Amino acid sequence: MEANSGKSTTNASSLRWKILRRNLIRRSSSNSEDKSEMGIQRISRKATHGFNLIPFHLMKDCVEENVNPMDSSRNATLCYTLPVSNASQLILHQRADDMAHLNDFEVCNRYDIDNTGLVCQWPSEDVLAHYCLSHASIFRGKRVVELGSGYGLAGLIVAMTTEAREVFISDGNPQVVDCILLI
Repeated sequence: MEANSGKSTTNASSLRWKILRRNLIRRSSSNSEDKSEMGIQRISRKATHGFNLIPFHLMKDCVEENVNPMDSSRNATLCYTLPVSNASQLILHQRADDMAHLNDFEVCNRYDIDNTGLVCQWPSEDVLAHYCLSHASIFRGKRVVELGSGYGLAGLIVAMTTEAREVFISDGNPQVVDCILLI
C-alpha cells in the first residue's frame, strides 16, 4: 500500500511540474501533452469555473497589453451584471486565463507573498459576493473591510449595492491592487 501511495505522490508531483512547464513555456500542444491534460486537470488546484452566481461576460476587444513594456502580463476586461433591481454592471480587469508570466512570480518573491489572488477569480469570491448581494441590509451604515480581496468582487459589490458607510478593499499582492485601481 505504501509503495502505491508513493507512486501516486510522484505522479502528482510530476503533474504539477507539467503545469508549471506548460505555463512558462508556450508552444503548440502535441498529442502526448493532450493525453496528460486530464491528469493535469485532476491535480490542478486552479479553479476553472465558478458557480456563476453573478453573471459575467468577457468584453470583446478588451484583452489588452499593459502599457508598461517591462510587464508582459495581459488582462481581460469582464463585465459583471449584478442581479439587482437597477441591473448595475461592474467592469473588472483580471488576468486573462493562462497568462501568468515569470514577472508575476518575481513580484511574489520580492514582496514575500503568493499569487493566488492573481491566478483567477476563485469560486469562494463568487460565493462571498453573492452572499453580500443577498444580505445587503447587514452592511447599512457600517464600515466594511475586505482583506485578501483578490480582484475585490465582494467589496466592490458591497460598495455599489449597499448603504455601507465606507468600504476598504485590500490585498497583499501589488499586482492585484493595480487591477482593482483600474476600475
